[in-house]
Amino acid sequence: MESEIAIREAVIEDAPAIARVNFLTWRHAYRGLIPDSELDSLNLEGLTDRWQQNLNPVNPRSGTLVVETGDSLIAYSRFYPSLDPGDDQDSVATIGSMYVIPEFHRKGIGRKLMGRVLAAANEHGFTEANLHVLAANDLARKFYEDLGWEVDLDVKIKGSGEETVPKVRYRKNQL
Repeated sequence: MESEIAIREAVIEDAPAIARVNFLTWRHAYRGLIPDSELDSLNLEGLTDRWQQNLNPVNPRSGTLVVETGDSLIAYSRFYPSLDPGDDQDSVATIGSMYVIPEFHRKGIGRKLMGRVLAAANEHGFTEANLHVLAANDLARKFYEDLGWEVDLDVKIKGSGEETVPKVRYRKNQL
């Protein structure tokens, strides 16, 4: 029998658990897609600090949702007003992160979380959303396309080093 999951808004006390999910999922999903040096430089303390800042947003129209099963936080997603050129910050949200730890992949958790994060963005007044994904991340791209996201733009994002990382922007025009 599968465990029950709960999806709720994140609180500041979730920062260490979100950082753990961030750490595990990045090392799993991005190995071979971004420079190893970037992945190897990840540390829980730095990620926890970043999530403490993220969970104290300056913009009241941003939010982070988490998924729990039992006493474990296993996934999270974050949205905020789009910073992309040409996007109306009043109507377009960016889904800035969407991660489920690997042992919970393919159980419908990501689908449920995406539905809830889009509903939360809509409740904050957004009518459209975008997200960026590594162009070479075929699994993530298939996941988003299966949920009705459409490719909107190819972009190149400078990584922490000198390399550029090809990304694709997806858009959902109705939340």
